[in-house]
Parts: sequence; structure tokens; C-alpha cells
Amino acid sequence: MRGLWAILVKDMAVELRARQVLPTMVVLGMLIVFILRLAAEPIATGAGLRVFGVAALWIAFLFSGLLAQERSFAVEQQNGCMDGLLLAPLDRGTIYLAKLLGNVIVLTIFEAVVVPIVSVSFHLEVAGRWPALALVLLLGNAAISSVGTLFSAAVQLTRTRGSLLSIVVLAILMPMMIPACFALLVLCGALPEEVVGASTFAFVGSFRTAVGYLLAFDAVFVVAGWLLFGLIIDD
Repeated sequence: MRGLWAILVKDMAVELRARQVLPTMVVLGMLIVFILRLAAEPIATGAGLRVFGVAALWIAFLFSGLLAQERSFAVEQQNGCMDGLLLAPLDRGTIYLAKLLGNVIVLTIFEAVVVPIVSVSFHLEVAGRWPALALVLLLGNAAISSVGTLFSAAVQLTRTRGSLLSIVVLAILMPMMIPACFALLVLCGALPEEVVGASTFAFVGSFRTAVGYLLAFDAVFVVAGWLLFGLIIDD
């Protein structure tokens, strides 16, 4: 735990001093929200506008989160810092968990800035269900960060690490986005608590099931990342 805490504090201190990731994330997120709000203006009102708002949230989280994860190991490549980190008397999984927690914190700060802006811009109302909203966002945050942190380490030494990381991470996160979008649409009143029929969201079924899918996705990829990180980083 002391090793995990030391790496986490180091990463947070570097980010707060350099301010390289968070400002870029906020600018990108605001740009995504602004463009989708303009696109929704002539065609969407009421529930349709809330659907655009949910889409704006998840698109902003995905692409801004990729920026944070790409930088999480890029910083360690300078001046042989990664070699020093690997030589420390730490389990490889501890390094992964520290990087994962750092990315979760950075993305949480970003969400705290963007969610109120999206809520006002797209008239999102959760009718007093803020704890449920925080839970869904935290589970989505953990999913994006767990997958992104693992594959960020895997692609750091490739020439096309930015584009390759985006392709791999977005492809893996695609199944997670169905229950994630379903849960936010339910909270915003754009969908009922339970959906039946032949639609894509009928596969999820209910809000409780959507949260269960997100929990299972997080558990699988956090454990898989913890177990596989050592093999990936040594190669």
C-alpha cells in the first residue's frame, strides 16, 4: 500500500505542477459538448435533447479519458523513469493499480467540471437521483480507466501509440457503452426503468441490470489488468 500511495502521489503532483492533461481534457470535452449542442438545436427538444446530452457526456468522457491514459505512461518514458519504476521493490500489479487510481481521479475531476455544464446545456434532470448518477459515472470512469491504463502500457513503444490506443480501447469499451448509456437515459427520464422488445436497450432490460453489467465489466478488467500488467510491461 505504501508503494501504491507513493506512485499515486507522485503522479498527482506531476500533473498538478505541469497541468498538461486536465486543461486539454476540459477543452476537448467543452468542444464536444458545444458541437453536439449546436447539432441538437434545430431537431431536438424535450426527451430528444436529453438523449443528445447523454451522448455528449459519454463521448466527452471517452475521448478525454483516452488523453489522460495515453499520458499516464508517456511521462514515464522520459529519462528512463519507467526503468526506475520497474526496478523498485514493487509488485507489477501495484504499479498498474496506482496508475489506474490516478487516471480515475483525473477523470473524476474532469467529470465534476463537465457534468454541470452538460446538465444545463441539455436540460438534464435526474429528479433527486444524484447518488445513482454518481455511481453510474464512477463505474463508467473505472471501466474507461482500467482498459485504457492496461493498453496504454502495451502501446507506449509503438510509433502509432495514440491512434492504436484509441482503436483498441474504443473497440473493447463498446459493449460497456450499451448499459452505460441505458443507465443515464433512465436517470434523465428519456427511458423507462424497464425496456422490453427488440431494441438494443431491451438487451439490458432494466436500470438495476445495467448497473450490474457495469460492475461486472469493471471487476473483470481491473482484475485482468492487475494480473496481465506484469507480462505486458516486461515485454
